[in-house]
Amino acid sequence: MPLFPRTPRAARLPTDVVPRMEKFGRFEFDPVGSDIDASDVWAELQAPFLEFAQSDPEGFARALANAVLPAGGFALFGAARTVWNLAGSDFTSPAYAAVRMAALEFFRVNGVPNNRLSADDWRFWQQNRTEPWLVGRPPPAPGEARIAPLAPGEERRVAQVTGAPNANVVYVRAAPDGGFVAVVDAPTSESDPTRCRFDWSAADTLHGLYTRIGEAFQTPVHWVADELLPFIPLPRPRF
Repeated sequence: MPLFPRTPRAARLPTDVVPRMEKFGRFEFDPVGSDIDASDVWAELQAPFLEFAQSDPEGFARALANAVLPAGGFALFGAARTVWNLAGSDFTSPAYAAVRMAALEFFRVNGVPNNRLSADDWRFWQQNRTEPWLVGRPPPAPGEARIAPLAPGEERRVAQVTGAPNANVVYVRAAPDGGFVAVVDAPTSESDPTRCRFDWSAADTLHGLYTRIGEAFQTPVHWVADELLPFIPLPRPRF
């Protein structure tokens, strides 16, 4: 029995709508890690739904909800993003809200930090739920943390964000005049692979700087130095 009333147009959803939504959800969550060719996304995963979504957005949302809510997983997120893309960011309906909330619950249960959510999805969660997203461990106390000292001007590599050859790399550096700075080494832009450096964060102590880096990451990135890892409050997501 469908969760939402069917409309005559519901039959216009392809029979493989769930795997298409799952594929789109994985792409939207992690375009690089999904191994999905971006050039195929619109033609295969969005364009086939455009006419239905724009001519009957309410019926489209109900049909998608009936298809993906029993399936769960990334199909939920793919469907939520599809409604957003094709029916418009200001579209609202009970079916769409149910799919969107189910997608967020899927992420939360699997340990996805809120810094991986869009600003609109995070606002939607805060407007509709009162419980915290995830609760992480506190950073170690200054006396508990094992941090090797840095001499003035010395720097140390503490993190690499992804496994890609051109990944952003984070260093911590002791400033000559006191204090410590987190420095990011990264490509200049998407079109310019030349590496550049910029100061990201600063603190009076290494402990304070590691705390700030951990709060920014929320979960471990591709590689994290052993002395930084205790400052990252949450474990890696389950996918």
